[in-house]
Amino acid sequence: MVRRMGKDTVKFKCHHCNHCCTEVVCLPSPWDVKRIAKMVDVEPYEFLEFLEPDEIEGVEDDDPTWLNVGAKRYMMALERHETKGCHFLDRKTRYCSIYEARPLLCRLYPFKAQESKEGKFKGFTLHSDVGCPKHQDGVYEVKPLFDLYVQDDINQEDYHELVEIFNAREYENKEPEDFVTMFMDGFATFLTDDQDD
Repeated sequence: MVRRMGKDTVKFKCHHCNHCCTEVVCLPSPWDVKRIAKMVDVEPYEFLEFLEPDEIEGVEDDDPTWLNVGAKRYMMALERHETKGCHFLDRKTRYCSIYEARPLLCRLYPFKAQESKEGKFKGFTLHSDVGCPKHQDGVYEVKPLFDLYVQDDINQEDYHELVEIFNAREYENKEPEDFVTMFMDGFATFLTDDQDD
């Protein structure tokens, strides 16, 4: 498929400017969170935060991953420190401390999938509207990027379904962190605990 389009490579090389680790809000999927928690052996609550609409830009109002908690809405994100960036950015080396387990969004940045009007994959390019310098003195193979794109698409569909289930449940003292409990501990715990009306 990729060869037929003649889009085998994208010119890009990361120069470790840290833009993506300091200026970009990373919105991991539940599967990213599980992978990170397993790798670093910590509870997800230690590296996640839940942002309200006025704390995040570029996320549409109708995005299906907004968590509804009472009259408020939240987006699950990797915690960022205002002056230091991502929770997992090593302060000394300025490299990602969980590189092998980093979210798919991080793995795809700053690449942008091109799709037809029908939603069919056409190829990859670099985002034109991001702060990354987008150095083009290197080459990335499209095939591994395409594999990530497909996996992320699958993860996002499942993510939307999880959020739909979470949003449908109303109970006293509901918190956005309950969503993490739901996918980390499994539905059984979430659906049978003391959160029933």
